[in-house]
Amino acid sequence: MTQTLPARTDGGPAPDRRSRPEFHGSAVVAFRESAAAHPGRAAVVGVDATLTYAELDDRSDRLATLLAARGAGPERAVGVLLPRTADLIVAILGILKAGAVYVPFDPEQPAQRLGRIVRDAAPVTTITHADLVDSLPEGSGPDPVLLDRTDWSTVERSEPAVLHPDNLAYIIFTSGSTGRPKGVEVSHRALISFLNGMEQGGFFGPPGVRLAWNASVAFDASVQEWVRVFRGDTVGVLTDDMRRDAEEFAEFMVERELTEADMTPSHAQMLIEDLADIAGPERHLRLFIAGEAVPPGLWSRLQALIGDGVVTAMNLYGPTEAAVNVAGTFIRPGESPTIGRPLAGVEARVVDIDLVPVPDGTPGELCVAGPYLARGYSGRAGLTAARFVPDPLSADGARMYRTGDRVVRRVDGTIEYIGRTDDQIKIRGHRVELGEIESVLADHPDVSRAVMLYQRGDDGGRLSAVLHLRPGGDLKAVRAYAAGQLPSWMQPSDWAVVDAIPLTVGGKADRGALIRRLTSPEDAPDGSEPAKETQMKVDATNTVREVWCEVLELEKVDDEDDFFVIGGHSLSAMQVASRLRAGLGGVKIPTRMLFEHRTFAAFTAAVNERLNSAAVSA
Repeated sequence: MTQTLPARTDGGPAPDRRSRPEFHGSAVVAFRESAAAHPGRAAVVGVDATLTYAELDDRSDRLATLLAARGAGPERAVGVLLPRTADLIVAILGILKAGAVYVPFDPEQPAQRLGRIVRDAAPVTTITHADLVDSLPEGSGPDPVLLDRTDWSTVERSEPAVLHPDNLAYIIFTSGSTGRPKGVEVSHRALISFLNGMEQGGFFGPPGVRLAWNASVAFDASVQEWVRVFRGDTVGVLTDDMRRDAEEFAEFMVERELTEADMTPSHAQMLIEDLADIAGPERHLRLFIAGEAVPPGLWSRLQALIGDGVVTAMNLYGPTEAAVNVAGTFIRPGESPTIGRPLAGVEARVVDIDLVPVPDGTPGELCVAGPYLARGYSGRAGLTAARFVPDPLSADGARMYRTGDRVVRRVDGTIEYIGRTDDQIKIRGHRVELGEIESVLADHPDVSRAVMLYQRGDDGGRLSAVLHLRPGGDLKAVRAYAAGQLPSWMQPSDWAVVDAIPLTVGGKADRGALIRRLTSPEDAPDGSEPAKETQMKVDATNTVREVWCEVLELEKVDDEDDFFVIGGHSLSAMQVASRLRAGLGGVKIPTRMLFEHRTFAAFTAAVNERLNSAAVSA
């Protein structure tokens, strides 16, 4: 069924006048309609395979048969631990067709954190590849499905399970303040409501567009990308190496003829110039920016590209607890940053501390109500009740979700983001509870007390860990422990040891006092030595050292320092690669080299080898 959309009333671009999809029921129904309408169209394009809609429909039907035999069905979880290949979408659709609940496990997350997620999700089985079986956490379910070892011709096709719109579609785990990730349960009703809201707002291009799947499977932005097969689009699955390298990202979009991409502001700043190079009248790019506040510099750069007519960019907002996005706006030249207006079906409330609505122009906490809301948190009834509260403006006792975000609703109805009401932050698009990191660090026997600090920045911000160690405690041991327990986006960039944690009058850690102490020039609480003179060499060692120190904001780097232990992450790795290319005469240093050679000595040796090879072939 289709509908013709009215013109927008917020001054943004009007939706395409051609009819767009309107979705009803479950996500599976939407996909089957697309598969029937476009059987020969490419549904998913990966480095491993291209699957048409007919092939994807067939293979996911057969996977549903395998899953049902393992006990998958309504309200039962199935884990997915896969590399970034076409198999990811096969797995998701197979799970939904079996009537079960998709639970993503990111292979790049530490095994200990995946183990905590598995204990809460209790999957009946997990879909994976043969070379990842040993990475499956205990409790992932018996008899995993190995997609790369499956002979599909021997498996019968099955009809999709019949579902109620309120049955769960997926569970995505976000950071939890107690050190235990919390699983957000999202229904088919919420997912379909989100799709309709994006359609009615004109944010998606006309059906049949080709887009890049960029987000981590553990991040709810990924839902916005894989659901596009429900409307007949083609999804190009970027590998992790492509996501980390701006040039490879842009090359993949050109090679696969992709014109849309979703990214966080932090990631966009690493990608934007390479994407600008491939944008033009014949390849107009549509960029979805979401996950955190957009820095002014990026907002201005996007406005310039929009003014040139080569890019359309949207700023989208939404918590995981409300099916991806609940508000959005088209970025337009001359306008200041906002998160726009609520999507169709979303009720936005701006309330005071007593949950009483405040007048427009008055700061308050943003709460959202409507069919987008998640059911709650898996196995966390108390937490669910605290965050999903009665909507004071509802006549039938409906709930609203307290986002914890401070906003102001302007008189024209647009919403401006101000900040948080608690210790939760957004870093490189991921929602992080500082308490979760503190809890993990405090579990180490050498740690008496841990306090996390966050400093906002255009590169996604920096996390600093301040520790009070027990007698004889070893900072290096704690850092190594954190590297094995926390995902990359939760790794502290800076570490400091103090003799005491200052407290507020209420008995809580005084973060303001710690920040003042740690930024005071006479203090060096981490015990680091002054930077030593580095002897100039005839190779790239000095250049690499300068770039590492500049990007990581360090005074010195030792040969055995691991980039990702001393504060690096995927986006800062992209910065290193970009700055080295500029400083080494244009010789490309792929971002993946840092993941393959993590210590300074090993990375420098690899860079020098690459430079020598380039000189020989020149």
